[in-house]
Amino acid sequence: MTDKNTQYQGRLADQVDHDGLSVPALMELQARTRGDALALSAMTCGAERRRLTYAELNAASRRAATRFQDMGMQPGDRLGIYLTNDWALECFVAALGALRFGAVVVPLNTRSSAAELSHAIALTAPFAILSNADGRAPLDAAVALTKAQGAISPVSIDAGHITEPGDEQPQIPLDDPGADALGCLLFTSGTTGKAKAVMHSHRTMIATGHCSGGALGLRSDDVYQGAFPFFTSSALNLAGMSCWVAGAGLVIEGQIDTGARLDLIRSEGTRFYHGVPSILNFMIQAHDTARHDLRGLRVIANGGATMPGELTERIARTWPWVDQVQIYGMTESGPAGTVLPSDRLAEKGGSVGRAMAGLNVEILDDAGHPLPAGTMGEIALTGAPVALGYYRNAAATAAAFDGRRIRTGDVGQLDRDGFLWFGDRKKDLINRGGLKIASVAVENALYRHPDVLEAAVIAVPHPHLGEDVAAIVTARPGRAGDALAVALQDMCREELADYAVPRRILFRESLPRNPMGKILKADLRRIMADEVAARDATDRVKDDGEEDCT
Repeated sequence: MTDKNTQYQGRLADQVDHDGLSVPALMELQARTRGDALALSAMTCGAERRRLTYAELNAASRRAATRFQDMGMQPGDRLGIYLTNDWALECFVAALGALRFGAVVVPLNTRSSAAELSHAIALTAPFAILSNADGRAPLDAAVALTKAQGAISPVSIDAGHITEPGDEQPQIPLDDPGADALGCLLFTSGTTGKAKAVMHSHRTMIATGHCSGGALGLRSDDVYQGAFPFFTSSALNLAGMSCWVAGAGLVIEGQIDTGARLDLIRSEGTRFYHGVPSILNFMIQAHDTARHDLRGLRVIANGGATMPGELTERIARTWPWVDQVQIYGMTESGPAGTVLPSDRLAEKGGSVGRAMAGLNVEILDDAGHPLPAGTMGEIALTGAPVALGYYRNAAATAAAFDGRRIRTGDVGQLDRDGFLWFGDRKKDLINRGGLKIASVAVENALYRHPDVLEAAVIAVPHPHLGEDVAAIVTARPGRAGDALAVALQDMCREELADYAVPRRILFRESLPRNPMGKILKADLRRIMADEVAARDATDRVKDDGEEDCT
């Protein structure tokens, strides 16, 4: 039997060699060679979906570059983008326009609190922020906070102007920024709870497209669809670069329900769907054979969270003609990493696959030495997609990066065939439907309430999202109860992204600790599991993956 994993790993050699190109040089090449092919289908400011060919997308990015330069933006300046996927066309056109002359793209989380946004703005000091009038309140509050701290306020750009028609020619020559110029700053969470900005160059962005697109098996005749929010690394670096390196068409979903998502697959002729397991689970539940004709779909890929074996089997039963591919990576690695193709699911199901072509996977001990197969340790990834480090954070960069190697902070082991088996998150990150939450950030928010003595935040299983956020709190005498739980959730909403608010809050007289005084989160997970089982009949948590409850 042919090893399809070997074919995926070897696909990199079949692609055009883009090494040394900048992102705008890549898009110019595709505009010349695939000008009439679909490059991007996305929602735009007019509340409609627009489809741009490679030639049209390239021209739109040139116009955006000229408009940014007319505003005074220079190479190296940062462009913040604060838009939901209902404005995804503006997001991608603006990003490509900024990259065209060497400006740096900074996607900002539209679900962050004003305090989190203020930190991101203060750290990256964008020259301008692209946004729309609706939903600007958190951004305006964040800019006000940043200004109060003595920082210069960024220029505000109305996203509606970015995709307006025009015949402008660049007034300033668009010199190629070069492959090693800084391209984007992508935010991730770490053990401190403060978001760090991961630095990717044009070279690492394109390398991510080569490694991830090659591992996924993307072809130039594919239409690739995904629901990745623009503020995540999976939108621009994974989806965008993978498609545009391969010459494929990218379909980015707006904020739609699952039925509309399935309709979009049919109407766009999508051949390749990529989503986190929770999205795939919702698709299975909503699928109606009479309404949703998905016979054109050839691949379903998943990543960003642990894929339950039961869900893999349900996909196989519902769409038996579809290949399933799983990938694992992180923002710091592109996000490229490992791949598990369809014909290895039966043999290696439960693993996250082998290293993508162009990458190497190691398991390290605490001193950074490689461990043998079958030994649990920290996962490290080495290769061309690995980021340059953390922006304005030399200490964190030195702790995590060693040249082209990133210590992921995740724990796992390799088997004798080189397949990676994921163990746990060393950094105590919670993965809620593919969105990462630093438990310590939630704990810090809880500790600010005067009635909280101790707090620990853990991941608990969720049937649709994979994991959800739960908190175990020790309160001042006489203060524990529903009223305090609601107050804590309200306080968290003021400081944290909405998905980081604890959906379950359990009160205990004390928290379990080891002899060194460290809280034993494994014990807390068992305590929470027992509590949930005992309260299932009266628990107010709605099991639809969306509602906020105590």
